[in-house]
Amino acid sequence: FSIVIGGIVPREFTATVSADGRLVVAEAGAFQADGRSLAAVRADIIAGLRRQYRNVTLDAALAQPRQFYVHVSGAVPEPGRHLVRPVARVEDAITQATGVNPRELARYTRATPREGDRWPALRSVSVEREGERLQADLMRYFATGDLDANPYLRDGDAVYLPTFDPVREGVFVGGAVDRPGTYDARPSDTAYDLIVVATGRAPEARVVRVRVARRDGTVDEVSVADARQIPVGARDQVFAVSDAPDAGVAVVVGAVRYPGTYPIVAGETTLAALVSAAGGLRPDALARGAYLERSAEPVRDARAAPNPPVSDAPPLAQTQRDEAARLDSTVAALGSLSVLDLPGRRFFAREYLRTARVSVDIASALADGASVILQDGDRLVVPEDRGGVRVFGEVARPGFVAYQAGLDVDAYLERAGGVGARATDRYVVEASTGRFLPAASTPVRPGDAVFVDREPSSDDPQIAGLSLQERQLQLQQSQAERDEARLDLENERERRSARFQLIQTTITAVATVATLVIALASLNRN
Repeated sequence: FSIVIGGIVPREFTATVSADGRLVVAEAGAFQADGRSLAAVRADIIAGLRRQYRNVTLDAALAQPRQFYVHVSGAVPEPGRHLVRPVARVEDAITQATGVNPRELARYTRATPREGDRWPALRSVSVEREGERLQADLMRYFATGDLDANPYLRDGDAVYLPTFDPVREGVFVGGAVDRPGTYDARPSDTAYDLIVVATGRAPEARVVRVRVARRDGTVDEVSVADARQIPVGARDQVFAVSDAPDAGVAVVVGAVRYPGTYPIVAGETTLAALVSAAGGLRPDALARGAYLERSAEPVRDARAAPNPPVSDAPPLAQTQRDEAARLDSTVAALGSLSVLDLPGRRFFAREYLRTARVSVDIASALADGASVILQDGDRLVVPEDRGGVRVFGEVARPGFVAYQAGLDVDAYLERAGGVGARATDRYVVEASTGRFLPAASTPVRPGDAVFVDREPSSDDPQIAGLSLQERQLQLQQSQAERDEARLDLENERERRSARFQLIQTTITAVATVATLVIALASLNRN
């Protein structure tokens, strides 16, 4: 304790509670502190000092709480005694014994249960205290902030973190919850308890019914209020039914009046309705260049995350597989990539993991009122019409050239100053599809681009290096073809030599037989 006695020159000193729980304060006496509240001990200190000092300010405050040991065991890498303060809770003891916050240990929503797994049972942490056993539910504490689920520690407490088999001892929670997954079951659990752990406080805000399927095949479906009376156990499945199961969002970016994220009804709201909610297209919108993205995982924000890097033959994480399978049966092909060569596997993986575009003509759908039905997470991109055709590549003055109906590629190139000395192939990049089309047979339309390729040059080290690599690959391929032809020729020579030797052997054998026949005939005559 820090004790202050006022006056012209205040005097301050400290007093410490002894090992037997007594507090001795000079000029005030000794007080029993162990087991009493801070307010009661403070009142005794001031009352004792008041007998010696009058008409001065007196104060006593806790300067430093004591520390004590608790015992931590179970699924922790550092079991044993750990030093904590009286303000520590069960969460703090496990943090000290593992080196990480217990939330990092929770595999409930990040892993798929497998046979033989053992997961930390954060919902079933026990605390032994003087013959009494407390139960801590850290997952409930993280979800709701319920302090009773994460009690304070006391001197001598023994904290035990058990494990559980998620396949045989877990409860499966899914549906309209924030953290679907497999949780360890507690003996007193109800379906409502599991929904709270997986969602947070007041799940009634979005859950209307709860369905419980048990391992014996029976099924109960009740209101979320009645779910408090439905007990659940190991290997049961709890499913939260949303008040709006078809609710979703779609994102509009680009040349619309009010870009952003809009609520939709998945499988019902049309593309035209989404554009209307966004205020319609702006006058500078390039409708024929618009496209609709539909990814495996719903987009919840107008800001698109960059695509992750792709390895040579990247396996998808199980959660990604599950999300992809929800929209695309092609996910089964990810396990059969051995039929493709290395470039083919890289191309397949890159193209598969990219955000997919819905194959639809957006301009026609908006103009003709064709029904394009949206799904949760769709993203409509409407580019701006810059009023020109972008001409770039090996040209004198790359940039935008004003669009004029009827002009061909050569006319746009001429207005861009003509092509350079190293120009090679010419392409029209179609705005609606992004395809590279041959310039000779493709008309230029609004929003399209004209690109002129060129021969590699030494002033561009990167392109020159790529060209050199391509040339080396071509040489290696030519050498491989020559080696294969040489091997075929050698094999043919060996086959011819073998045939010649066979003929020689056959002739020798026939001659030998003929000689024997003549000799035998001569012997017979003799």
